[in-house]
Amino acid sequence: MAVGTLTDIATRLVIAGYILAVVLVCVHASSNWDKDDDLVATFEVSAVLGRTASLPCDIEPSTREDRVYMVLWFRDYAVKPIYSFDVRGRAFNKALNWSDSNAVGPRAYFVTVTKPAALSLEAVQLDDEGIYRCRVDFKKSPTRNFQVNLTVIVPPHQLLIYDSSGVEVDKTAGPFQVGMEFGLSCEVRGGKPTPIVSWLVNEKEVDGRLEEIGQNIVVSKLTVPQLRREHRNTMYKCRAANTNLIPPLEKSVLLDIYLKPLSVKILSKLSVLETDKNYSIGCETAGSHPRARVTWLKGNVPFRNVKVLDDGNSSVVLSTLIFSPIPDDNSQILKCRGENPELPGAYLEDFFQLNVVFPPKVQLHLGSTLKAENIKEGDDVYFECKVRANPEHHKITWRHNGAVLTQNYSAGIIMSTQSLVLQSIGRDNAGNYTCLASNDRGETTSPVVPLRIQFAPVCKTSPTVIGASLEESVKVRCEVDADPNEVDFVWEFNNSGENFEVAPAKLDNNNGTMSELIYTPVSERDYGALTCWGRNAIGKQETPCTYHVIPAAKPSPLNNCTIKASLNQSSEILEVECVPGYNGGLPQEFRLEAYEVASGYLRLNVSSVSIDLPIFRIAVADLLPATHFYLVAYAVNAKGRSEVFLLEDIMLRDSEKHTDSGVSMIPLILLLIGCLMACLIAVLFVMMMIYRRRGSTSPAHIEPYMKQPIITPPDSRNNSMLDVTHGDHTYFVEYTLKQVTDYALNKQPDIIQSPQDQEKMKREPQLFLPVRPDTLFAPYDIHKQGLQTNRCNLNPFSTRPWEPISFKADRNLMKEIIIANSIPGPESCV
Repeated sequence: MAVGTLTDIATRLVIAGYILAVVLVCVHASSNWDKDDDLVATFEVSAVLGRTASLPCDIEPSTREDRVYMVLWFRDYAVKPIYSFDVRGRAFNKALNWSDSNAVGPRAYFVTVTKPAALSLEAVQLDDEGIYRCRVDFKKSPTRNFQVNLTVIVPPHQLLIYDSSGVEVDKTAGPFQVGMEFGLSCEVRGGKPTPIVSWLVNEKEVDGRLEEIGQNIVVSKLTVPQLRREHRNTMYKCRAANTNLIPPLEKSVLLDIYLKPLSVKILSKLSVLETDKNYSIGCETAGSHPRARVTWLKGNVPFRNVKVLDDGNSSVVLSTLIFSPIPDDNSQILKCRGENPELPGAYLEDFFQLNVVFPPKVQLHLGSTLKAENIKEGDDVYFECKVRANPEHHKITWRHNGAVLTQNYSAGIIMSTQSLVLQSIGRDNAGNYTCLASNDRGETTSPVVPLRIQFAPVCKTSPTVIGASLEESVKVRCEVDADPNEVDFVWEFNNSGENFEVAPAKLDNNNGTMSELIYTPVSERDYGALTCWGRNAIGKQETPCTYHVIPAAKPSPLNNCTIKASLNQSSEILEVECVPGYNGGLPQEFRLEAYEVASGYLRLNVSSVSIDLPIFRIAVADLLPATHFYLVAYAVNAKGRSEVFLLEDIMLRDSEKHTDSGVSMIPLILLLIGCLMACLIAVLFVMMMIYRRRGSTSPAHIEPYMKQPIITPPDSRNNSMLDVTHGDHTYFVEYTLKQVTDYALNKQPDIIQSPQDQEKMKREPQLFLPVRPDTLFAPYDIHKQGLQTNRCNLNPFSTRPWEPISFKADRNLMKEIIIANSIPGPESCV
């Protein structure tokens, strides 16, 4: 027999067994249904035809220790369920759902994420209406029963609107005329239960009249006895609804009415018109529908030889008449007429009488006794404004650079009939001057007259601080405002003890209003104030430009750096905060770099989030997957970088929390494989160290920013042993990777006896190296200093007088010295 056939038979047997179990449970449920009938809770649920119905069923157990076993759904009073939700013997999220294909089929699905849970029935049909029962079986609690009465609602399917003559209205009703009677009928077809029909006028509900009710047809009428102007553009809406589950069925129509103009207005009735000048006169007509037609008349005759422009919208029309008046137009009546082209005789007019004159003609001149090219600070100047107007002018306004001038004797501004006098002028009085003359018919501004005022140099910038190191040349730029701009400069230097003029040979550039000085301080006395004086044809600069030269150097290193972790909404953040040092006399910036301990690879380079304080923020996600780092913080200014502040042994932990309660063998297998690989790597590494110790001459590995050399252990674990071979004997050094600040607290033994033969192990003198007391706690710094000064001796203490140090007195120091002296020396020394 084929394998597929056996599989099918097995599957059918499983399904048959499951169905038998469901039937037995159903029979039991049916037998208990009548017993608990008085305890059944009933829910009323409505659903729209074709939409989704949600039948509630509370499956929450009464106690936390209890759990749901099975949920059964029945239709009416049938004993066979139409749907089951089976949790027996499986996780809740893997419950077995079964649906009767003859009842609800794939349209039903039990939703447990809502409270209460509900049976979702899609594409509701008319025959779905009826009573549904829900039975909930628990592990401990008594069985719970619910009853749901489902009502299927059929919304109306068609809505039509007709006018009073029986013509169907689509979007617009009319046009009608003011005073007529107006009526609309709304016919709604279909719907169960019978829909309610309502009228809304401009979204406000009004009462209609229910005219007749036929089989599945409802008619409602709305009547307006007399149309008024305000009824135009009224929105009439008919709405039919029989449920709140879906939006109602509705239709809107807009009312259109013919209207005559409400107003005609000439916008600019000029009392005075000038000859030989073009004018634009506007006329606005409002309230006409459709759009009004505008006509211009002179007397009762259409205005000829003119240009008319029309603008506006459907209800407001703006007509502009453009013409140039002539003397014959004086005293004529200019009319503007607006009329509705669909309503003959429905028009309005506006008019005014023309009066042709001319506005002032204005000219402005500098005083006739003055020469514009010779005016300077401290002089007196005056202007003359000449005006010709009809009628006579009655006011003159003076302006300087667009700002209105007012008479001020204390400021030296004096105004007479047609003159402006400025006494003892300064450079701020320079600029453009105009005068404005007005009469009863208008005002005119004169052409601009510029006033140039020559003045001695004035510094452009405020006192400036310049940082410079000894023997460093800096460029100092002095820039002034002056008129004329041909300026000669003189530089002076002064400090607390002396004041002298800078030699012209040090001037790098002198061009117009700018001079540059190359200044080089060679001693502490060269720090002080540089002053720059300018002189032009008007005179010498009154107040010099000042530049303070101060010593500048690299900034001092940061100190007291601390680390704290915080958790924001999206990621974990490491925040490093330090105390800044002296800025070296120049603005400084703060930076931080993160290096991997294992490889020395630079992972991150960030700047301070604050300009004034060294505060750094690092996202942990930017450092992963590596977990062991050291941080380097320093300050930078224009002179260079400070020494670094080192933060060592930064260890990132895995903060992920696992919620799965089950135990998987895969992580254990992976852990075992990792341990085996780690052991293999450790053996290989020890062999390489032995080989290198016997024959290699590779240089010691020292990180560029670390104050102490980095000794790479043969094992990546925190607690390890390092074997040190000396002669025919082997010593084992037990060490723990700690921060430098923890060395003083370490009380564990570091050097232990050989596990092979503890009694025969000799007390080698190599364990007692010559160490001076003042270098007792800094063996790495001296070792590093020896490398930096190109000394080949890796034992920096061998040339100094010493006394033996007991192993028990300072085992940490001996461990460091043994490790440091076990590293092969450099291949070469320069």
